[in-house]
Amino acid sequence: MRFLLTALVALLAAACAPDYNWREVRSPEQGYLVMLPGKPAEMTRSIRLQELEVPMTMKGARVGEVSFTVAVAQLPDDSPATRETALAAMRAGMLANLGGTEREAVPVPVQVVDGVGAVRGEVPGVRVAVDGRAQGAAVEMRAGFVGREDLAYQWVALGPALDDDHVRTFLDSFRLTPAIR
Repeated sequence: MRFLLTALVALLAAACAPDYNWREVRSPEQGYLVMLPGKPAEMTRSIRLQELEVPMTMKGARVGEVSFTVAVAQLPDDSPATRETALAAMRAGMLANLGGTEREAVPVPVQVVDGVGAVRGEVPGVRVAVDGRAQGAAVEMRAGFVGREDLAYQWVALGPALDDDHVRTFLDSFRLTPAIR
C-alpha cells in the first residue's frame, strides 16, 4: 500500500510539472497572436521561396524535444499570386527538410480578430500532418499555412512524439490581427 501511495504522489507531481507554461504571444508587427508553451525566442533571416528572396521572422518555444514555432514571411507585394507562390514554397520546403510525406491536408478557416480579440472575419488556410525525419530520427509535424495581405504565415509543431492536446492548443490558438507597420 505504501508503494501505491508513493507512486500516486510521484505521478501527481509529474502531472503538475510546469513543462508547458502556455502564454498568449502577440506580434503586432507581423499581425498574429498565438499560444506558446514557454517564453519565446525570435530570429529573422532571409530565405528563398521559389523565385522570391524574402525576410522571414520566426518566434517559438521548445518543451523537451518538441518545438512550437510561428514563421512569417514578408512578401514583396499584396497579390494573391505572390501569396500562393510563397505558401506553396513554404509547404514544399517543410516537406523537403523532413524528407516527409503529408498524411493529411485539410482546409481550415483562420480567424481575424481585432485588438481586443473580437472576431472580425476569416481567411482560408490549410493544416497538414507530416511524417518525416530530422537529425536521423522519425518526427511528426503538424502545421498551418495561411496568407494575408503581403504576409505568409506558417505555424508548426514538430517533434518525435506529439501530444494531441498540446498540439491542438497551439494550432487552434493561431489568429490573425491587424499588422502595425
